[in-house]
Amino acid sequence: MADTTPDTMLDPLEPEYDFLVIGAGPAGLMAALTLALEGAARTGAGKPYRIALTDKRDPWREPVACAEAVHRARLESLVREVEPAWVRGPVDGAIFVSPDGTPVQFGQKDTGYLIDRAVMHRRLAEQGRERGVHCNFRARVTGVSRLENGFRTVTYTVPGEETPRTTRARVVLDCGGPGTGFAEDENIIQGNFDVEPAVFALVRGPKYPVNYIQMFFGRNYAPGGYAWLFPRDEHVANVGLVVGRDYAHEAPARQALKTFLETTYPGSEILTFQGGAIPCGYPDAPLAVDNLYKAGDAANMVHPLSRAGILEAMTGGKYAALAALETIRLDQERDRAPHYAAYKEKWDKAYGLGHRRIARIKKAFMEVPDATFDRAAHALAKLPPEKQTLGRILLTTLWQSPMLLWKMRSLFLSK
Repeated sequence: MADTTPDTMLDPLEPEYDFLVIGAGPAGLMAALTLALEGAARTGAGKPYRIALTDKRDPWREPVACAEAVHRARLESLVREVEPAWVRGPVDGAIFVSPDGTPVQFGQKDTGYLIDRAVMHRRLAEQGRERGVHCNFRARVTGVSRLENGFRTVTYTVPGEETPRTTRARVVLDCGGPGTGFAEDENIIQGNFDVEPAVFALVRGPKYPVNYIQMFFGRNYAPGGYAWLFPRDEHVANVGLVVGRDYAHEAPARQALKTFLETTYPGSEILTFQGGAIPCGYPDAPLAVDNLYKAGDAANMVHPLSRAGILEAMTGGKYAALAALETIRLDQERDRAPHYAAYKEKWDKAYGLGHRRIARIKKAFMEVPDATFDRAAHALAKLPPEKQTLGRILLTTLWQSPMLLWKMRSLFLSK
């Protein structure tokens, strides 16, 4: 394996692999590490699986386009150890802010982590590499062929070269993000369903409790979505918003965030400004075909309302890898199909069915008038803090919005 600098991983890609993972985000990192760990357990003293993890850039170098808060117990269930360096601080609750600025505080001590995704990404990559994964974070994958003679050919480019290179793998796991376009002509999910614009900034200046996340609901903040402030430390916060797809032309996300900062946190200093796309829905499409697996944003594994996706992606990457280990030695698609179904079933049980139900009420939630959120917040603000539970917040909001309550019947009447 090639030497690397302290700042990047540039293992040369070999002509052939057993598994090749595209994308070194949460899904890809978890997939590669699971393949290495579980693969070693299955091969024992035999020949280890050859595994590659590719990305066009280091997964820790650039600012990570998300709010970086996760549920504590769920993260701990996915990794062998949550290293102290990954954690910026605890999440002890959330503050929901109505359109007129009325805050409602929900407390639940030590329920989550504010994480440093860049540090976590790097350590997961190092853990995979220590177990034999070839990591090349300057390989931009541009194409994935159909399965032919037991392999898929992967085309990629590297900086400074005009001529594309190729490698091939028995199994390819696409964790490369929303709408990558790989296998568009095959019957597989594409990660391009209900894609919404999101922007965020690292901001110095706002005053906030460092152990609470804040979410702002209302058309004046982010039509069809919401704005947020998630602390990074006592000085700098991650402030961002997502705009509903149907409102993107009415309220361009970048301008909406600038307006939000000017009105809510005037005088704040913007340190960085980033944008991205969030694939929010969960279409009824296969997650795998012919030893090509999709996970993470490439498989629309994002909560439709909260737009959370870190743990969802890690879960999907792990489940995809476990299924891939079952199908690598199977020559016939009919023999692989039950393992594809098992992967989808596990994902549905963990998150997918819940996402599908919530997606049914998303439009109704986005259309709740600002006055409704304000009335609910005013009613809740009169309660003592210990009675401002998450369930009471939800029920009070529903009580103020009969339309949303009616739409929510689909959560209980269908799968």
